[in-house]
Amino acid sequence: MEISLQKMQKKFLIFKTTFLLFFPFWAFSNSLNISENIESTEISVLTCDPGTEIYSLFGHSALRIKNPENGHDLVVNWGLFEFSESQFQFGYDFAKGRLKYYMGIQIMSNFMAEYRRANRGIREQVLNLSNQEKYQIIQLLEENYKPENRKYKYEFFYDNCSSRLRDIIIKVFEKNINFYQSPKSNKFTFRETIHLYLESFPWLKLGIDLVLGKKIDELVSNENLMFLPLNVEEIFDQSLVQNNGSIKNLVKSKNTLIKSFENKDKLNNIGFYSWILLAITLLLIVFKLDKALRIWSSLNLFIIGLLGIVLVFMWIGTDHNATKMNFNLLWASPFHFILIYCLIKESWNNFAYWYLILSLILIFTTILFWFTLTQEFNSFVKPIILELVIIYYYYFKKCGFQINLGKTNG
Repeated sequence: MEISLQKMQKKFLIFKTTFLLFFPFWAFSNSLNISENIESTEISVLTCDPGTEIYSLFGHSALRIKNPENGHDLVVNWGLFEFSESQFQFGYDFAKGRLKYYMGIQIMSNFMAEYRRANRGIREQVLNLSNQEKYQIIQLLEENYKPENRKYKYEFFYDNCSSRLRDIIIKVFEKNINFYQSPKSNKFTFRETIHLYLESFPWLKLGIDLVLGKKIDELVSNENLMFLPLNVEEIFDQSLVQNNGSIKNLVKSKNTLIKSFENKDKLNNIGFYSWILLAITLLLIVFKLDKALRIWSSLNLFIIGLLGIVLVFMWIGTDHNATKMNFNLLWASPFHFILIYCLIKESWNNFAYWYLILSLILIFTTILFWFTLTQEFNSFVKPIILELVIIYYYYFKKCGFQINLGKTNG
């Protein structure tokens, strides 16, 4: 899904306007006069509902620091990033996994206005903190807000706005925190977990499944579940803290700041299209339309070969950990261009023969992984893999026939 240049520029202007509201965190913490007013300070976790833009599909988490006596109501936000002046550079940094995110401070009313405009709900969990625990959190935020610490390398599954909240709680309470064990813990993989958010976006789901490799097919532990804002909300809500021999709830109270809106589109089944592609290939073979089959096969192989180049780039050319070890390359291979060359030149020799054998082995290996579930493949690609088997087997038989015919004529 593409974000238009106008939208990107608009969001950049919003970011710059927000950035003007920032000020040094030490000035904020000093103005709170912690030694006298820490008991009036309230620290909350904000959970924002998923939106409809790509960057908002999984929701958002932030930290609210409120002190009515001093008139402060601020949001600590780890989900900010700045668009580069060069849109190409921005896109390149994003694709390479080198886009830096920022920790920033926003005024709560502006934060709320942004989510009201987007029809996204916000819920607040007021944390049950002692004065010392509040002070520790503010110290951690001060350290994080230093210019040398403010930027961080975003990792969707391991280091994002939600995991940073989890890590602050762990640092403050250490072994005294007893996180609620979610029923989803060690039951689902990372891929299955994000699929729940992508059911209304089947094409995006397909793209993510193609690009992300085997590493996201491992089971998600209870702690790692908190890479998603809604899981942070669920787990924090029932977590307990040991405090001087007594036990207290991590969350003191809950408030709904903006009501949730159901914004989901009707689910589309895109698997039908891949079965159509398979059916066309079979029909061309059954009716022996050799020239049409050659053009059709070349077009299919060209698109899949381009996909293979992208997957190779995402594996070895980027800093994304989740795009490594991608077994989709067993079927979406850049080497499909070799068969395209053979089809264009109608060149069937021993090299082509052994290439076709090797390719069939790799595609059958893909089917083996498909059934053993070493990596989960999107259901859309399964007919495509079957189509590749048919195409390669058809031209393998044709290549063998041409070689034998050549030997006979010789």
